[in-house]
Amino acid sequence: METIRLLRQAIDYIEDQLHTALQIDDIAKVALSSKYHFQRMFHALTGFTVTEYVRNRRLTLAAEELAGTDSKVISVALKYGYESPEAFAKAFQRMHGVTPSAAKKMDVKLKAFPRISFQIHIKGESEMNYRIVEETGYKVIGSNIVIQKDASKEVPEFVERIWKDGTHDRINEAVGKPAGTLLFGYYYDFAEDGTKRYLMGNELPEGDIIQAGLTTIDIPDQVYAVFEGKEKITEDIEIGLEIKNVWHRIYSEWFPSMSFEQVEGPCIEKYYWVDEQQIDSVCEVWIPVKRKA
Repeated sequence: METIRLLRQAIDYIEDQLHTALQIDDIAKVALSSKYHFQRMFHALTGFTVTEYVRNRRLTLAAEELAGTDSKVISVALKYGYESPEAFAKAFQRMHGVTPSAAKKMDVKLKAFPRISFQIHIKGESEMNYRIVEETGYKVIGSNIVIQKDASKEVPEFVERIWKDGTHDRINEAVGKPAGTLLFGYYYDFAEDGTKRYLMGNELPEGDIIQAGLTTIDIPDQVYAVFEGKEKITEDIEIGLEIKNVWHRIYSEWFPSMSFEQVEGPCIEKYYWVDEQQIDSVCEVWIPVKRKA
């Protein structure tokens, strides 16, 4: 796959430039991708941000140069982009659990963060159904959190909390929906450190008053790739397991094989009940995209 080849090319570039002032823009260009799309793809496929990967690789190579030698700490620090020995020592100890000076001694345990290798896996997966949709912008109201690390853990905890404390039905009331109506999830404000915001809410009818204590975000005019996932809500099946698989397949299968790339803008999870008993639900993942040049 061309995408996999370009990702490997980007890793080669990173590895060759670890001792220079690497810029994410330059890495993305090597992958013939926008900075925004490259960051989303890289994080989705590896679990690390580009910045985290670069830092971990530099600290791995730095430890290798220091281990059991009389190399000068300041020289190694400068070689791998640290402006002061203090900043280098802090980052080094956070990763390896010992100071750079201690690493120079024999019989000291250090950590190695290996170079990433992208592989092509031929699997008998089912086809992925999708559609391309053009949407007019609108305003959303709801309640939000900052996702620090693991969305698959932090989002369900947040959703359960707003169900129990009444915020969920308060949002439905604000948008004129019946109590118990499923809200949509909006991922936005993606940061280079991997954090992002997540809002549970729904479209605010034009002219409605914004209630105190709730958050609003603007959704721009946008073209989306829309993917469907079904999940059955039961006590013994983890809610969200199916949609987590959909997200994974979008980045590991759909993007690498299609001529689209992700663009800036909120990603949306739209949930709908499909029966009156509220047992089966459908979730659609909406990702803002454009065709590659």
